[in-house]
Amino acid sequence: MAVLAMDELIQLSETECFEDWLAGLKTLTRKLGYANFLLGLKPGPAAMNQQVLIHSDYPGAWRKRYDAQGYVAVDPIVQHCLNLNQPLLWNRENYRRPSESAFFEEAAMYGLQRGLALPLHGPRGEAGMLCLKHSEHGARATRAMIETLPLATMLRDYVIERVLKAQAEHHAPVHVTKREKEVLQWSAAGKTTWEIAMILSCTTSAIDFHFKNIRRKFQVSSRQMAVLKAIQQKSITP
Repeated sequence: MAVLAMDELIQLSETECFEDWLAGLKTLTRKLGYANFLLGLKPGPAAMNQQVLIHSDYPGAWRKRYDAQGYVAVDPIVQHCLNLNQPLLWNRENYRRPSESAFFEEAAMYGLQRGLALPLHGPRGEAGMLCLKHSEHGARATRAMIETLPLATMLRDYVIERVLKAQAEHHAPVHVTKREKEVLQWSAAGKTTWEIAMILSCTTSAIDFHFKNIRRKFQVSSRQMAVLKAIQQKSITP
């Protein structure tokens, strides 16, 4: 059975960039035998679905279908995680109502037939889940999930702290300077480093320096993600 070393968990908890942290989380869940994960957190009981922080490597087509059809309202695993704290090994038996049964059959077409759901709960009413799909199938998947349950639960305890921090960062506006806004705006327009330097009458090294600070502020690893974050918080216009 795979194990997680304490230094791996500590390294994950100390990863500042959220994108790098997600990559680290995926690495550790893969080490435990899980092929896919979904991480979601609702900031409070009265929060709208649009405010839920979701990160997942589930099939993209299924995620789009799930959101478009509003399946969160019929998904019993979500309801379990929002209201209870104990881990849940879920399979076909958890989908009892006709609407749930139809939902399960559709999810099964994307390979989502059984998994492990670990509820997440914060001190201010935050609620969500870390949902894991094992790489094994059938009874073998169930046995493997039972074997790794203590380690997955320990991993969940490290996840909740970072995801609560990410939720706060998600809603807190990032301050960017006037020059940083200009750099971001021209980057959003498709300009290269050299072109932005010419437009702003400075060196390419200066543009690279601004982007380094911008990526640090938004805690992202690429210019594209920084531009997206800036558009989302309305620092620049698309």
